[in-house]
Amino acid sequence: MKKVQVIIEKNDDGLWGRIPEYPSVFTYGKTMSEVESNAIIALQLYFEELPLEWNDIEIELLMDLEQFFKINDYINVTKLARRVGINTSLLRQYARGIKYPGVRQVAKIEAGLRDIGEELVKTQLLGRPVRI
Repeated sequence: MKKVQVIIEKNDDGLWGRIPEYPSVFTYGKTMSEVESNAIIALQLYFEELPLEWNDIEIELLMDLEQFFKINDYINVTKLARRVGINTSLLRQYARGIKYPGVRQVAKIEAGLRDIGEELVKTQLLGRPVRI
């Protein structure tokens, strides 16, 4: 299986992806899923002449913290900082691209986001109000 990294950036038009391994290959989408599927199409076009098995490709979407918070602007930075045990002011600086986190800080933030994701996946909503 071939793993290809796509670096995601947000701009006014949507999400852009660049593939560092293939500098002339770019992709675009309104959602992360669109960027991923468009990256595969862009790579197929790029390697049109080569007999590669594109069914065995794995796209890895990457972004820095500044881009993460631009794309996911609904996430409350203050509450996330408290949840993962990082200074709120410091996380805001990461989110604005003023400072850059070290490996341990990134791991702490990723772990917190994964915990939140797992909780959300397990959440089931009622279609009516709860009466006590």
